[in-house]
Amino acid sequence: MGVLRLLLISTVLLAIAGPALATEDIISVTTATTTGSPSSAEGYTFDNAQQSVTSVTTATDTYQVFSAADNVFVRRNNVNNDQSSVWYTTSGVGTDLSGIHQADYGQMLLSNNVLLGSDNTFANGTDPVTGNVERIDFTWNSPITVSNSFALALFERGAVGVHDAFAITAVTAIDGAGNPTAFGPLLIVAAGWGGGTNAISDFTYRLFRYNNGNNITTSTDSSATLTQGLGGILITAADLGLTIGTTIYGYSLMASDVTATNSAELLDWTNSTYFPTDTDATTGGNGLDLAAVNGLLLGVAPEPPPSAGLLGTFALLACLCHQVRQRLAFNHK
Repeated sequence: MGVLRLLLISTVLLAIAGPALATEDIISVTTATTTGSPSSAEGYTFDNAQQSVTSVTTATDTYQVFSAADNVFVRRNNVNNDQSSVWYTTSGVGTDLSGIHQADYGQMLLSNNVLLGSDNTFANGTDPVTGNVERIDFTWNSPITVSNSFALALFERGAVGVHDAFAITAVTAIDGAGNPTAFGPLLIVAAGWGGGTNAISDFTYRLFRYNNGNNITTSTDSSATLTQGLGGILITAADLGLTIGTTIYGYSLMASDVTATNSAELLDWTNSTYFPTDTDATTGGNGLDLAAVNGLLLGVAPEPPPSAGLLGTFALLACLCHQVRQRLAFNHK
């Protein structure tokens, strides 16, 4: 029997005893599903189902979701900055869609629902399939204490083994509104992660295009349907260059072609020197198709409690110890 881990969570204070783990592909997830009443939006019927990730499993461990970010900030460049692309899974009934229709792009990304997400998030261009987003910040209002078992997860819609590149950094300081003011080291994740299987198998989805920034209530096109699954990757404290015991306030995502090397440059998302405005949208490049499962704080799940048989053994040992104490006390008299 392994040593039982002690799990202590207070607000977003994460302090979990456990081994330091390297970045790993997520091979499966557990979800909690809540059904809703169907409603109509943009000419479609939305079933309004919520399918939230509650834990993720890698080849070596299982991580539970402990909290969600308080804030999300979508940082767009000054060129074609009004475009957004969203995907919704189909329900299998006509043109019905499974998830909840969204009104705000940032809140959609933070909704913890595997039934929807963004398309070509960090890609730049004049065509409607590009998002022209330079950076997305997910922050907590209270500090997160980094432990060995601290982890974040990213999920992307795509074919097995061809998931797109991205960059991620920890937010080490925020202002009163939750905006990042400082960052940790930048981690560039090359394309092709995800291993030999997707964490969620293939599903059919419909693409929606918008040209009103974060307002995603009225699409310009929603005709395209395709089939793909969700790949997942686990990001650890070591991957982000974080020292155990330090505090952070969240993390930021961006395209892998970012050239910023310090906090001042990372903060300047409108500067094309650091955030290029010609980021490609190709599969296996920077056309990241984020699932709406972001801003989640993870930690290694505790081991299961002792089995009934072990509990019986513990009870027997306790009884024997009690009898020995009684005999010692009697002999002492």
